[in-house]
Amino acid sequence: MAYQRTKYPPWSWSSSRKSTFRECKRKYYYNYYGAHNGWESSAPEEAKQAYRLKNLDGIYLILGSAVHEIAEFTCKIIDSTSKLPEEAKLIDKIRDNLNRAYAESKNPETWYSSPKQNFMLQEFYYGDGLSGRMIKLIKERMRKAVPNLLTSKSISEIIKDKCEIKIAESMDTFMMGNTAVYAIPDLVYKDKEGNWIVVDWKTGKEYDSHPAQITVYAIYIMEKFNIKAEDIKGRVEYLLTGHNRDVEITPDTVKKVRDEITESIKNMRKYLEDVEENIPGSKEKFPITGHTRFCKWCNFYEMCKEELESKK
Repeated sequence: MAYQRTKYPPWSWSSSRKSTFRECKRKYYYNYYGAHNGWESSAPEEAKQAYRLKNLDGIYLILGSAVHEIAEFTCKIIDSTSKLPEEAKLIDKIRDNLNRAYAESKNPETWYSSPKQNFMLQEFYYGDGLSGRMIKLIKERMRKAVPNLLTSKSISEIIKDKCEIKIAESMDTFMMGNTAVYAIPDLVYKDKEGNWIVVDWKTGKEYDSHPAQITVYAIYIMEKFNIKAEDIKGRVEYLLTGHNRDVEITPDTVKKVRDEITESIKNMRKYLEDVEENIPGSKEKFPITGHTRFCKWCNFYEMCKEELESKK
């Protein structure tokens, strides 16, 4: 389908959008509105700047994305061969991604002209690169995540019981009213009892928000396949620790999360000048977070730096 230019971005909701909105309204503005059309040569300089900064990557995000890629690769190998891929090959795939990000970050001119197609690590853009301690920590996390993936509860169950895997190939949505809700799980499979298991891989810490995120994915499965809540089980797999967290999916938990999405949408729309066209208010109507000690780790720090310094 050919790309059609829009003056304003299409309206939608996602768990990550909700998180950004709660974290900082100004970051939310730049990420979802200020950067729109910033890839065009004729775009205003501020939009170009926001678009570039939106495409900065932190080294831990790169690691997380790489682990998600090898998790999807692992499931495809299991689906086609009923065997696990070699641990060393998975580690090599992650290492290749990390090395590419490191190398490309030392060539800022290429990223500057094509930020979507090239890596630029936040640690290089705002700092002095990767310290020896950071590199060591990344290697340790990589060497923990891969074996924990291969021995995870979900992968072990799929191998043992020859479960039917439903691999998501692309991001998809379900509708809540006139809002497209983005919700695509990392893995869905059917266990030997016929339950649908919805899995989310995590390469960071455990947070109380994760069960709600899994429930959003479960709602997507309910809508897409016409499945009852009682036939779905959620699970978060924490690959750095090897722990997992089962999430109960019930009509009550589904209703609670639907209500939370509705409330989140309502709050986001308070910042729009035109709800129908998704036209935001001015940048100034999206305040900078009060927790300014975290701002220096934000992609858009340089766009807020002057205003932050004026408040000191």
